[in-house]
Amino acid sequence: MSVRFLIGLPAAVLAVAPVFALAGTAPAQALPSHPGIAVNYSCTAQTWAGDPLPTVSVTATQGVRQAQGQAKTMWSGTAKFSTITCTPV
Repeated sequence: MSVRFLIGLPAAVLAVAPVFALAGTAPAQALPSHPGIAVNYSCTAQTWAGDPLPTVSVTATQGVRQAQGQAKTMWSGTAKFSTITCTPV
């Protein structure tokens, strides 16, 4: 293996790292304005067969991802996680 390649590799990783850091950030609208303050969400989903599940209401302090996780447990594993959508009420 070339020594130049090994020297250039850390520089390439450092140059690309900010792109991945920005790609993983959530929009400000998806998070509550003040972490720790409870926000009510209305969540819908589908079963693995594609049938709609009844709407559930959850309260989350850490944003939409937490609300989706709480709703998933309320449906007792019948909901396909990728179909869960929660909107602030």
